Amino acid sequence: DQPVATTVLAIIGKFTATASFSTSYVYSAELFPTVVRQTGVGLCSMSARVAGIMAPLIRLLDQYHRAIPMAVFGSAPVVGGLLCVLLPETRGTDLAD
Repeated sequence: DQPVATTVLAIIGKFTATASFSTSYVYSAELFPTVVRQTGVGLCSMSARVAGIMAPLIRLLDQYHRAIPMAVFGSAPVVGGLLCVLLPETRGTDLAD
């Protein structure tokens, strides 16, 4: 319906996906201890690439119901954020104001 808004949102989405993909290398290298750093960075890289492969396929699920792709793409970051609460640095501590 609104091609300009769709194009702007698509470009913003591509930019943030690229930024998060490259940020995962930097963050995961700092996250894992030295002993398992290569394995951890490799696992993060592999999961990012698998997600990149699966994203167009998830988009095809809208032929069954329009809300399925939105539910999948919306629930993944929420689940990831909730799992961050279980990290040892944040478990049992109060949130900062």
